[in-house]
Amino acid sequence: MAAAAIPLAGSLLSGITGGKAAKKAAKIQAEAYQKGIDEQHRQFDITQQNEAPYLAAGGQGLSGVLELLGLGGGGLKGQQSAIDALKASPEFTSQYGTGQDTILQNAAATGGLRGGNTQNSLATFGSNLLAQVIQSRLGNLGGLASMGSATAGTLGQLGQQNANAVSGLLGDQGGALAGGVLGQAKAMQGIFNSLGSFGSQAAKSGVGW
Repeated sequence: MAAAAIPLAGSLLSGITGGKAAKKAAKIQAEAYQKGIDEQHRQFDITQQNEAPYLAAGGQGLSGVLELLGLGGGGLKGQQSAIDALKASPEFTSQYGTGQDTILQNAAATGGLRGGNTQNSLATFGSNLLAQVIQSRLGNLGGLASMGSATAGTLGQLGQQNANAVSGLLGDQGGALAGGVLGQAKAMQGIFNSLGSFGSQAAKSGVGW
C-alpha cells in the first residue's frame, strides 16, 4: 500500500493546489470586473455633473414659460408679476426709452407734441413693444427648456447604456465567482475520489487505515 499512497499524496496535493488556484483566479477576475463597474459609475457621475447646468437652465426656462403663460404655480398673479418684471427689465426699458424719444422728437418737429395722436402713438408703441418683448422672452425661455429636455433625454440614454454595461459586468463577475466555487468543488471531488479509491484498495488488500 505504500506504493499506492504515493499517487494518493500527489492527487491530494494536486487537488488542494487546484482548488486554491481556482479560488485565486476567480477572485482576480471578480476584482477586475468590479473595477469596470466602478469606472462605469464614475464616468456616469462625471457626465451628470457636466450636464447639471444645462438641466438646471432647462428647468428655469420651463418655469419662466409657464409663469408668462399663467400656468405656473402663481397662476394669473404669477403671470402679472412676470410681465411686470419684464416691463422693468433693461430688455424693455431701453427699447421703450429709445422709441419714446423718437416719437416725441417727431411730434415736436411737426408741432403736435401736445396732441392726442402723440399720446396714442406712445401707448400703441408701448403695448406693441411689450408684446414683442414677451414673444422674444418666450422664445428664449423655450430654447432653454428644449435644451434641458434634450439633455435629460441624452442622460436617460446614457443611464440605460450604463445600466446595461454594469448588468453585464455583474453577470461576468458572478460567473467568475461561480466558476471559482465550481473549480474548488471539482478539486474536492477529485480528492474524495482519490481517498475512496485508496480506501477501496486498502480494503481489498486487508490493510487498515
